[in-house]
Amino acid sequence: MLHTLIVIVVVITIIFLICSRLSYYQRFRVRSQQQSPTEFNFDRRFYKRITKDPEEQYVEGIGIVIGDLSCTYNARSPYIRCAINPDGLCQDCRHYQKLVDSE
Repeated sequence: MLHTLIVIVVVITIIFLICSRLSYYQRFRVRSQQQSPTEFNFDRRFYKRITKDPEEQYVEGIGIVIGDLSCTYNARSPYIRCAINPDGLCQDCRHYQKLVDSE
């Protein structure tokens, strides 16, 4: 009788430990999947760009721009090069016009 009682207690204890450990892992997984948008943006700030367009340049106050910055028609955008010819390249462009300094 005593032997049966000890076996039952041991089995119940083992089941309890297994269940509590599984529930801990489940809560941990749910919390890690529920990241807020601010946490995502915080991690994204440290993301290093691997691919870089050779025409990309960083301009203070604007950010990354592509194309020839000495052209009047440069869109000063990371997405398009030229306001007149958005898909075209800057070299040998027939619309190129040198930027005039306003001094």
